Amino acid sequence: MKKRKVTTEDLARMVQGGFNDVKGEVNKGFADIKEWQRLADGKFDVLEHELLSIKKDLQNVIYRHELESVKERLSNLENRFAAAVGKKK
Repeated sequence: MKKRKVTTEDLARMVQGGFNDVKGEVNKGFADIKEWQRLADGKFDVLEHELLSIKKDLQNVIYRHELESVKERLSNLENRFAAAVGKKK
């Protein structure tokens, strides 16, 4: 095979072609990242909405330790009342 002499213009075209290929790949990568970000933002919006809904549902929920405390106080009151009227529970 006969070797062809490469000129600086040929070399410049090859380098420019390589840069254009890399630029295309980088732009494609950025487009993919933007699409992933758009999808992630949509999922975060859904999660935020669900979290706010859960918080709203839990606003009037009594915690177990509070319930146990109220049950104990009620039991004490029942025992005192029973003792006051002469009946032991």
